[in-house]
Amino acid sequence: MPSRVGERGQITVEKAIREELAVYAGDQAIQWVEDGRMVVEFVPAPHRRSLAGSLAGKVTRRPADEGWAAIREVARSVPDPDRAARDRAVPSRVARAGAARD
Repeated sequence: MPSRVGERGQITVEKAIREELAVYAGDQAIQWVEDGRMVVEFVPAPHRRSLAGSLAGKVTRRPADEGWAAIREVARSVPDPDRAARDRAVPSRVARAGAARD
């Protein structure tokens, strides 16, 4: 089935051809002229669906039990530099309450 070239030089690739070649939105179309004909090659878009494993190199220790309770315990045992700085800057409620009574 022929298609027309639009005002901006675009053409539509028929659905049957897209399905046969596994062409999806976001894929790159690389085109060149060969023997007086236009040749188009499709390159798949970068994989963006899953980030699984992207932080594998950043994990320094992992609890034997990966349930939420165990993970919370491990997280609480690691010192948080931001919390320490915040605690130094703002006295705790207990310390303020004790000072107010004196």
